[in-house]
Amino acid sequence: MQPAPGSFGPIEIFRVGSFTDMAGTKQTIKRENLARIAANYDAEANPAPVVIGHPETDAPAFGWVDRLFVENDVLKATVRDVVPEFADAVKAGRYKRVSISLFTPDSTANPTPGDFHLRHVGFLGAQAPAVPGLKPVKFAGGAGQSIALSQNFAAPLSPEAQELAQLRREAVERRVEDLIGAGRVLPVFKDEVLSFAAHLGSSDTVSFSDGSEKPARDWFFDYLAKQPPVVSFGEFDLGPDLFSPGGAPRAAGGVEVPAGYTIDPRGSDLAARATEVSRAKGISFADALDLVQGQVR
Repeated sequence: MQPAPGSFGPIEIFRVGSFTDMAGTKQTIKRENLARIAANYDAEANPAPVVIGHPETDAPAFGWVDRLFVENDVLKATVRDVVPEFADAVKAGRYKRVSISLFTPDSTANPTPGDFHLRHVGFLGAQAPAVPGLKPVKFAGGAGQSIALSQNFAAPLSPEAQELAQLRREAVERRVEDLIGAGRVLPVFKDEVLSFAAHLGSSDTVSFSDGSEKPARDWFFDYLAKQPPVVSFGEFDLGPDLFSPGGAPRAAGGVEVPAGYTIDPRGSDLAARATEVSRAKGISFADALDLVQGQVR
């Protein structure tokens, strides 16, 4: 039997497990919770719309959930009346994740008080397609009366795909290590740079005013490579009498120090600021140093 035009599924929308919802609250959904959600769903009396993201008040419905059922601890749905433009976007892989919003058991807008109830199914990963004339759906209940839950239902990678992904991760890490070695990325930011680069997909591009495009990850690394060094790993000869009282004036990190003063290398930035203040205000280095130290305390 062929499905009716505009009908699709079943699709996996949620599974049993413990997790943190999008509001930061830990939730646990058990097998019996999913069974009750499926059993209580009424597509005629309270149909749940298919939407983009997780709107709070109103948004266009790109389809409607027709039926819910549980299979192997996974909540599945069939959908109907799906807008063709949205169906094409899903088939093209623009939406990588499916998420759901549930009315909480104590929500005043919940059609089945005492149980979780499906509020809507949200597709995540891209902007909504432009569909003229699509009427918005009004959602009952406020943000505090529902929870938004998201799980990744992506198929497990094949061994070949896993090996390729590992090679890509290693290549990215080598590029970050090169930037650290060149002093353009501080070692403390290594993990953050790696994480950000990993989230730049191979298909993501950056567009320029001349109409050209460049892979976002390549642009990101090129941008970092063009930055001035933020740290130098070279050695500096500060002289044997740097800490000797009454020593001769000596430059430390490019800072000229008056006779009778020495600088701890760790305080060269402070000394530079004191020198600037001394020259700008026409005061002694000692007074300028006291002034700068008072500002940083």
